[in-house]
Amino acid sequence: MAVRVAHLSDTGHQLRAAMSSRTTIDVAAGIIMGQNRCSHDTAMTILKAASSGRNRKLADVAAAVVASIGQELPETHFDS
Repeated sequence: MAVRVAHLSDTGHQLRAAMSSRTTIDVAAGIIMGQNRCSHDTAMTILKAASSGRNRKLADVAAAVVASIGQELPETHFDS
């Protein structure tokens, strides 16, 4: 039982981390959309190409895009 509770707790932390990085990715996509007057799909293609070309995680590239306009990384709020 304790192992199952620990596993569920770990899964919850992983989901929160994934949702948080997804928020940063979506904000970065919005920045790219605004700067390039493009669709969300095109912005995601640009982000993915930058990630692949630099051999960096997509979330790290997205964080750099957000930071480049002088913004703090967005916070994700979860209801308890």
